[in-house]
Amino acid sequence: MEDPMRHTDVTSSSGPYTAAPGAVPAADRVTRVASRPLWRLLDVLFSAMERRKQRHALMRLDDHQLKDIGVSRSEVEQEVSKPFWRG
Repeated sequence: MEDPMRHTDVTSSSGPYTAAPGAVPAADRVTRVASRPLWRLLDVLFSAMERRKQRHALMRLDDHQLKDIGVSRSEVEQEVSKPFWRG
């Protein structure tokens, strides 16, 4: 015997079938799947921009400030010389 509370696929109303409560319409699912690569690309780009900004800020610190955070000038130069897309 099937439990009526477990039926979540499609319910019948007077006329055509309607989606179950809480179901995501197919068009929305397609849009979500199609937009994922775009969001990933934007996330990568914004992360790279933020990394570049932080590296330039690190480069502007003087030796006393670098000593406070425990970073040497050679470590800063090594970090700043990396391409912006490398973490």
